[in-house]
Amino acid sequence: MHRKSKLVVIICLIFMMAVPLLQPRMAEAHSGSAGYSEVNIEGNKVTYDLFLLADLLGGLLTIDTNQDGYMKEDEIAQSKASIEQFILKYLSVNNNGLQGQVKVNNISLTERSNLSMFRIEMEFVFEEPVQEYEIDYFIFYNDIDVNHQNFATIHIGDKVIEKIFTKEKNIFQGNTELDKGKTAGGKVATSKSQNKVLGFWDYVSMGMKHIWSGIDHLLFIFGLLLAKGTYRDYVKTITAFTVGHCLTLALAATETLIIPSSIIEPLIALSIVYIAVENIWASSFKWRWLVALFFGLIHGFGFAELLIGKLGNHLIFPLFSFNLGVEIGQIVVLIILFPFIWSLRKLKWQTKIVYSLSAIISVIGLYWFMERVLS
Repeated sequence: MHRKSKLVVIICLIFMMAVPLLQPRMAEAHSGSAGYSEVNIEGNKVTYDLFLLADLLGGLLTIDTNQDGYMKEDEIAQSKASIEQFILKYLSVNNNGLQGQVKVNNISLTERSNLSMFRIEMEFVFEEPVQEYEIDYFIFYNDIDVNHQNFATIHIGDKVIEKIFTKEKNIFQGNTELDKGKTAGGKVATSKSQNKVLGFWDYVSMGMKHIWSGIDHLLFIFGLLLAKGTYRDYVKTITAFTVGHCLTLALAATETLIIPSSIIEPLIALSIVYIAVENIWASSFKWRWLVALFFGLIHGFGFAELLIGKLGNHLIFPLFSFNLGVEIGQIVVLIILFPFIWSLRKLKWQTKIVYSLSAIISVIGLYWFMERVLS
């Protein structure tokens, strides 16, 4: 036991010395904030209501000037110019290739699906009726939050178009006549008159990207698999984790039960610490599946953050699709990791390697916990 403790202490000290060098990458451990765009196109005007996470935008622009943890009305008013400048630098709407006059009518703090968000109400006015329009969305993609996604709902008359802005797909182009289902002759084209809502593969892709961009979720899974066990043990553990996060993902996404991310994110970090420490000190992993089930409930709330406030009345289909994407992403990770984990069983230094990796994982989890509590 003495040699084990000595090894753990040495690994921890070495890694703690390296933490400052890794800080920029760790800060993105669970990036992937959600934003919303409510767009209405009518005549020569585009009204655009933009919703962004208050903590992210407020921290970026230092709106909480006295750093008391609250963004008051006077602080928001004083920061209006910097907010406008930032938004209009990374968001634009064009009509027929031309820019119009833009006006920010109001900036306020609001609650959306239990999240504190900035609501920026804008108008884009053009000389001619909007026909061939283009929305360029680059907010947060300049290394602030590369996994940020904005769910846009575009209203043109009685038609609705849904779009997800990502770093890879940050430009949307449309034609109001075609979007309304009209041909060049002005006749209604019934085959094109359907609302363009997000489909099955949109949500599947969203779920896969969310699990792959969540380094903390991946590190937790890696920690689970480090524990020595049979193939059956691994299947039971991962199945329990899946059942757990499926339950709370559904509860949170349907807004039946929502726990603020300020609570969930530190708990996710602590789950990583616990699993890593258990790998070192536990003499038996008989009940590992039960631990995985419990922490799966916590991770499910983290998985659901992108869907909260987005499902509306048609929740079963997108919820199933998103969860399927999460599971596919998780299976891909398992396929990649499992050969490495299984090969450790044949190594002479298996125990020391597992202890060393678990020590490093615990330090990373503890760092994330402190960062999320203090931020």
